[in-house]
Amino acid sequence: MRSLQFLLFELVPSNAASASSNPGSNAPLDDGCQNSTVPAANAAAAINAWTAAGFAPRQLALGVPSYGYISRSSTAHLRQRDLNVTPPYPYVQAVTEEGRDSGSVQFRGLVDQGVLRRDPLGSGGYLGGGGFTREWDPCSSTPFLRSEFVDQVIAYDDVQSLGLKSALAKERKLIGVNMFDLHGDTDQWDLVDSVRLSLGL
Repeated sequence: MRSLQFLLFELVPSNAASASSNPGSNAPLDDGCQNSTVPAANAAAAINAWTAAGFAPRQLALGVPSYGYISRSSTAHLRQRDLNVTPPYPYVQAVTEEGRDSGSVQFRGLVDQGVLRRDPLGSGGYLGGGGFTREWDPCSSTPFLRSEFVDQVIAYDDVQSLGLKSALAKERKLIGVNMFDLHGDTDQWDLVDSVRLSLGL
């Protein structure tokens, strides 16, 4: 039944079930490398599935996360995006809101813990901090943090990846974007501002 005015769907992170020693991306934009084990679990595929089922794009809103997942892992398979940024010392170990070293974590929590720090060049983006290096997964268009000092990998979304998802929603003429949840954003509304900018608001 399509009696709803619009349908809200949220991207389910590929590692949402549990922390993994081989973590996947947080909420993929698409399957850019055509190598995903779950090729239908990304924003582009979800939009295609709902419109193929008969829903008009204006009935759809794309759900995007303001959280990520910490995993106990030493994997280093992603290409580094930053240009040889020397991590500040001392290094930190990221924790969830409950104090665990694996599980979900809000974007604001990563900033508050020093795992993410504002780009000093004023780009509006964030770099890794506290011994974490920010890397970029070109296959899913999502960021990834890796520590050289503790076995942790953090798959998450940030201003760049949410901007790309919002631009896709605008391009595909969806009704908009819904962030779950605003509590995960910074006090300066960095994530919301990125979404709004990419939607042309």
